[in-house]
Amino acid sequence: MRATQLTILLSLSFGATFASADSVELRGGGLVAGAVKRVPQERAPYIVVDVDEKIRVAIPESQIARVGESADLNEYRQRAAVVKDDADEHYELARWCKSAGLLAQYRHHLERVISVDTDHAKARAALFYVEDSGKWIRHADLQKMRGLVLVASEWRLPEEVAIREVQEEANVDSKRWTKEVDRLKKLVLRGGEKGNAAFAELAAINDANASYAMAEELLNSSKQPQNLRMFWIDKLATFGNLPALKVLVNLGINESDSVVREKALETLQKLSPSTAIASYLPMLRSNDNSVVNRAANALSYFPDPEIALKLVDALVTEHKFETPASQGTNVGFGGGGGGLSTGGKATVRIEKNQNPPVLAVLRAIEPDADFGYDQIQWRRYFAQRLSSYSGNMRRDP
Repeated sequence: MRATQLTILLSLSFGATFASADSVELRGGGLVAGAVKRVPQERAPYIVVDVDEKIRVAIPESQIARVGESADLNEYRQRAAVVKDDADEHYELARWCKSAGLLAQYRHHLERVISVDTDHAKARAALFYVEDSGKWIRHADLQKMRGLVLVASEWRLPEEVAIREVQEEANVDSKRWTKEVDRLKKLVLRGGEKGNAAFAELAAINDANASYAMAEELLNSSKQPQNLRMFWIDKLATFGNLPALKVLVNLGINESDSVVREKALETLQKLSPSTAIASYLPMLRSNDNSVVNRAANALSYFPDPEIALKLVDALVTEHKFETPASQGTNVGFGGGGGGLSTGGKATVRIEKNQNPPVLAVLRAIEPDADFGYDQIQWRRYFAQRLSSYSGNMRRDP
């Protein structure tokens, strides 16, 4: 519990004599000074600090770092004895109390400020008031009036809190499934009756939170038997959620096993062609030509006429390769003499590549047209198609 969360007791009567001039240092930082009395309790013993005649503070012993004599309290009493009942004087004393770590006194004098001057903006702000429609209201109360709730020191909409709670619960379930799926997988790989039973358990899982664990298994399954990898794909297809789609998209372009890769792309065809296209299309602009061609191979499973112009742009791609400046010293001899040269300029090599996989997808989209790698001809062709057809570029069935 922080010092600002201490319970203030205004009218307690314990019938006991308090020690004088003590200070209580809190574990979380801060200082409360006054006469101290311990109140024993079996469960949560606490102390009461008699700050002055008007204010007492109860503090759980678990939050106390040290109790000792307070020089600051003596100075505070001297200052408080001469302070006038003036808003600015109380405000300055409040500031001094804060600097001395006397947080209870700090708040007490801020309250005195606004009792004398209700519109004292600095004191209101220090006490977390805000002005709303010409009236002062505590910030917390205003946020509650707006329908917000306080979560981890932030005010949020109840709907947002509910969504976050669901997400946190899903994360907990996902972590639980990570251990369980890994356990069952290991049994499956060992084989035998226990392996068959574990496989049946995996097949019976219908909790979507398990998809995160299964997607991770599939992503890191290169050393697993092919039939188990195919099982992961089929199982993720039953969920069809974001974790499933992300790992299938990844396999569709990065998987070295052609059987597994084709299975992933065929599954994407059924689940979400638009997700696959949106993922692979930007890869056609990669500076790595191998990525361009792998993306085109993946897009061959989704020959959508609406991506034709993007394919035309990728028929011939330009790739830049920079060689850093040399930092060495070269020795040269020629023309009857010798010489030394230090370093050299960075060089840029530009390489143009024709991409057969891209052309193959274009031919699949427009089997009646073939302009090879002539991008200008392809663009003219599609421009004419667009000008002569008022609908979209999809062929009528």
